[in-house]
Amino acid sequence: MKVLLAGIASVLLLTSLVGSVDANNVPDWVKNNAGWWAEGQIDDTAFVSGVQYMIENGIINVPSTTRSSGTSDTIPSWVKNNAGWWADGTLTENEFVNALQYLIKMGIMKVSASAVSDDGAAKSQYQAAPKETTKQQSSGNADLDEMLAQCQGGENKREIRECEKTIKDEYKLTTYMNDGQKYQLGNVAIYYVSDWQEETRKGVKQYNNIAYTATGQPLLNLQILVQNTGTSNETLMCTSPSICNYSVWDGGKKWVNSGSDFTSGNIVLKPGQAKFANILWGPAIGYGSYENFEYDSGKDYYLRISEPFGKLDLPLNLVVVP
Repeated sequence: MKVLLAGIASVLLLTSLVGSVDANNVPDWVKNNAGWWAEGQIDDTAFVSGVQYMIENGIINVPSTTRSSGTSDTIPSWVKNNAGWWADGTLTENEFVNALQYLIKMGIMKVSASAVSDDGAAKSQYQAAPKETTKQQSSGNADLDEMLAQCQGGENKREIRECEKTIKDEYKLTTYMNDGQKYQLGNVAIYYVSDWQEETRKGVKQYNNIAYTATGQPLLNLQILVQNTGTSNETLMCTSPSICNYSVWDGGKKWVNSGSDFTSGNIVLKPGQAKFANILWGPAIGYGSYENFEYDSGKDYYLRISEPFGKLDLPLNLVVVP
């Protein structure tokens, strides 16, 4: 199973569980953060800092990169596009690493010489523009593929990709709503699907279940859909693991999360807007009252929500997956 980690904080937590890889084997869970960054759920600073940490610690190995005499503090749009296209399987892992090389070359991402050598005699492998593909790839879902085929009439490849992304996002949102249990808290509707599985070209992404790491640590990767059904903005708050309106409760004990994709500590919903919220429970960060998440198949678990717009103990109905 591909365990998708929620946010840069959780990437840093699990570095001890992941071995060094080369450009052809970037960890699958890095794709989650790349996708969130491309969609604006993680800011530039957080993404660059997280990837820099992984390069410095050998989690991602980047080939020799010649530094430019000039520097920049602006990330080109094509680099972020590359990250999003790599996250959804459109680009290869080497093309994603090429984008990282560009950030290093221009001084946007600073890494030590021991992490990425600066060999003036070696040609840098970075590319200044994404390599594009014209062949439509199967999503693994016949109904979705039929809708995606409508995008092939776009004027250029970028327009086709944007069309496909819009259709995929809408399809996932609609499917989740139709399959999910709905809970209404004030002006916010919350949808939850037990053992949610999402088919992709790379395999099946799984949420809302229990998976175990190689060291035996249980992980709960929770994904809920939240929708503002009112006429004014609503805000979901989770500023940190120690200050968060969302926790997991087993009827007697409560755990706070180890990571989330709540941008800047909150998710703001405009009237009628729906968004997915991802929260991880797993290994302890090591401060405050936080503890390792524990799972007992004999107990019932709930997502405990305590927001100004409403309070709820949402039953999770968890199962263990391979």
